[in-house]
Amino acid sequence: MSEQLQAKESVKHLPWQKLDISLSVCITDASSVCDAVRDIFLYRFPGQENEFAVIEKMFEDIDQIYHGRLPGYCACDTDYHDLRHILDVTLAATRLYEGYEKVHAGTDKALGLVRIQQGITGALFHDIGYIRHRNDSKHKHGAEYTKTHVARGTRFLASYLPTLDKQAWVANMKQLLHYTGYEKQVIMKDALDHTLGCLLGTADLIAQMSDRVYLERCRDFLYQEFKIGEVAAPASDSGQPFESPLDMLNQTPDFIRLTKEKRLDDLFGSVYRYAEDFFGGDNLYMQGIEKNCHFLEKLLEERELHQLNRDTN
Repeated sequence: MSEQLQAKESVKHLPWQKLDISLSVCITDASSVCDAVRDIFLYRFPGQENEFAVIEKMFEDIDQIYHGRLPGYCACDTDYHDLRHILDVTLAATRLYEGYEKVHAGTDKALGLVRIQQGITGALFHDIGYIRHRNDSKHKHGAEYTKTHVARGTRFLASYLPTLDKQAWVANMKQLLHYTGYEKQVIMKDALDHTLGCLLGTADLIAQMSDRVYLERCRDFLYQEFKIGEVAAPASDSGQPFESPLDMLNQTPDFIRLTKEKRLDDLFGSVYRYAEDFFGGDNLYMQGIEKNCHFLEKLLEERELHQLNRDTN
């Protein structure tokens, strides 16, 4: 898309750590990602600026929420599941939706405007359940909600969406958000809704695992969140957490492969392939994942993990 080429000119001055996988969008700035999502949305649905207005309001609200400016809520304190992650996933999800629509436009398999609105909403709010209430005296850190954050997110949307006159979306969103988590497996009855969920769940995974600082963010941030949230390590038969950041990195290559096989391919039907349709051939997300996995394996084999020193800011 020409919009992507134009965006590259506007971000040349930014550090690469702040840019998405295509080096064309600043994923630490909500307005920049909103602009990119708007371009894609209006490319697919020309003349529908009014329909994008609700999404634009959500971008504004999510930025306020994560910075602690929503009355009654604390700022985001999960350094891995932060606003950067939310924006990166939302951009990836919108690209997958567009790639899918490009292939299925004019057929009964097309998602259509409302579903794509819901899909963007799901991406923006899929981790809202990590945000604590200011009157929460039981929990001191958002990571304590790791095992229940998706269900908390659905409750947030149930009260938030009616304020945007989108009460009709609540039932679908309660199911859709669960495609991004592990709390329960959901298969929506409508085939197109299920496809939307697979695209959303895929975007959540491929955006983070392809991030150029994914490995450093796992070591420095995700390990701490898992420790606080008492999340069991995948290789643990007894439900024990990771012993250390090094233990997490040692298990990460197997986690990446298993995630691709069991979730991206088996559960979500390999819908990551629609990134190729968006980018016009290359799947930058899957290439990024492969590079991260191979790089980490090389460092582990050579015992050179000190080379993981890329700036995550």
